[in-house]
Amino acid sequence: MPTRLLLLLCLTAHVFAREPPEVDCLVVHRKYVHCSWNKQGTPEVNYTFYSRFQPDKFSECSKYLRENNINTGCEQPYQTGQRFRSFNTKLVHGNQIYQKELELKTKVKLNPPTNVTVQRGSDSNLWLNWSQDYVKCVESEVRYRVNNRKWENNHVSTAMQDYCVNLPSSSSIYELQVRSRLAIYCGESVFWSDWSQPVVWGSNNSTDAKTNKSTSEWTPVLYVVAAFILILLVMLLLHHERIRIIFIPVVPKPSSDLHNIEDWFQFPKGLKESFTYNEHPCLVREYCHVSQSDSEAGSVFMPGNESDLSTSCSSSTSTVSTEEEMVSV
Repeated sequence: MPTRLLLLLCLTAHVFAREPPEVDCLVVHRKYVHCSWNKQGTPEVNYTFYSRFQPDKFSECSKYLRENNINTGCEQPYQTGQRFRSFNTKLVHGNQIYQKELELKTKVKLNPPTNVTVQRGSDSNLWLNWSQDYVKCVESEVRYRVNNRKWENNHVSTAMQDYCVNLPSSSSIYELQVRSRLAIYCGESVFWSDWSQPVVWGSNNSTDAKTNKSTSEWTPVLYVVAAFILILLVMLLLHHERIRIIFIPVVPKPSSDLHNIEDWFQFPKGLKESFTYNEHPCLVREYCHVSQSDSEAGSVFMPGNESDLSTSCSSSTSTVSTEEEMVSV
């Protein structure tokens, strides 16, 4: 029985034994090394932390990070180039010692860019500018969105500290952010910095938008003034040049009977009277051959015929004269 109880206690102790804390370290902005050992939760005991870059000696942490009076991390000074060497850590609590070797070459996290500004340039494009240390070794990434839509990410070349958004719309709102990391030329890091504070440009807070807003307030007034000036100019032109506006009626579709011109056109009263003709009809006589005997007989005129000859037109007169000439012959 005692043997079974002892075995049970050993198995239970093995199951409930806590795993050693895992140490994780990161070079922050190439200024210091940040290490933590609270990924599995806050430790139950305070560990003493030692670290070194080979081949240096171990040294105890100079600045502990604490939660509820329990050590959970450490910040160690860093010198340029040390991240290319192996980094050794050691956690100690009584007789418990946990050691770990880390490679920090790719574990560098920069601080977010500072002095982030956005403005519209003289080329009508939107320019984002920022500041970041170690310019020659840093590459950046910009993201922006329009009117709170989906973010659009764009890579910026190394050593560049500006970004251009081509021909932005003044009626839209642009929100922009930037982040950085060490480029491949200086030992590329797998960690990007946090995103910078967003900067906003658009119709609500830009200088251009304010100008457009003030202009839009004056637009109705400008329209009224322009309309008044136009009407005044037309009145002056009509007065001085005596321009008459004549409204021409629509010409109706011609009817199939084109003989009556009055039905085709709608003439004004005065114009219609000018087309009225009151001339007397002319008598036209046909020419015919007569024999000599008939002509001699017909050469005797009756007294009653004189009135008829006097009322005939010139055409009939010329015809009769021709007949008399032929009779005389």
